[in-house]
Amino acid sequence: MTQPLAAEVPFKMGDVIKDAYTLQLQIGAGTYGVIFSALFKSGDLTKHVAIKLEKNIAQFSLQANEVLIMKSLVESQHYAKFYQCGSCDQYKFVVMELLGPSLIKLVNRKRPYQLSTLQLLKFGQQSIQTLQELHRAGFVHRDVKPDNFVIGNSLESAGIIYLIDFGLCKKLFIHDGKITKPTRKGSFRGTLRYASPNAHNKIELGRQDDLISLLYMMIEFYTGKLPWQGITDPV
Repeated sequence: MTQPLAAEVPFKMGDVIKDAYTLQLQIGAGTYGVIFSALFKSGDLTKHVAIKLEKNIAQFSLQANEVLIMKSLVESQHYAKFYQCGSCDQYKFVVMELLGPSLIKLVNRKRPYQLSTLQLLKFGQQSIQTLQELHRAGFVHRDVKPDNFVIGNSLESAGIIYLIDFGLCKKLFIHDGKITKPTRKGSFRGTLRYASPNAHNKIELGRQDDLISLLYMMIEFYTGKLPWQGITDPV
């Protein structure tokens, strides 16, 4: 499957956003925007943060999703803290807590795609709680994969799992306090490697699909591969 091209933005290391955020290192890129680590300065106060920049397109915005979800989960320890959002030179930006490396980077430091039983149990417990909090807030993630689980960026938070990237996140359909199924068929959402059967069948995704993708991740991290790896359909 061809990977989408990463966005190109006119910002670089050393640029200053809104006279407060000095861009340091590009730490991520997607189809619609990039993420930098940045140094925030205001008087004597300095703080390391993350800043996500995306093209200001009227009919499309990941920023709104990011901000809404971070604000909805402000009490959770498993989601980055929201600091500020705005626009700069025809680009939208969101400033948030700077987090650490992704789970996939941590796993690949030692033995690719494998965790010990104890590590897997610790990750599983926290990741289930993380998804439970998102679902209780009324959202489904729709792109659960190792790249979207990261750890904290300090000694105190290095053992905490965080969920990131809400570009595909969607509000659940809730009527009279009950979650209802959407009435129309969806389109493919997620990452092919960890997509649920519903995703492959282009059925609108729900909470169970986030959990199925998580299960696939945990199987891969424990055994080193997915059960169907190497299997091909007969011609």
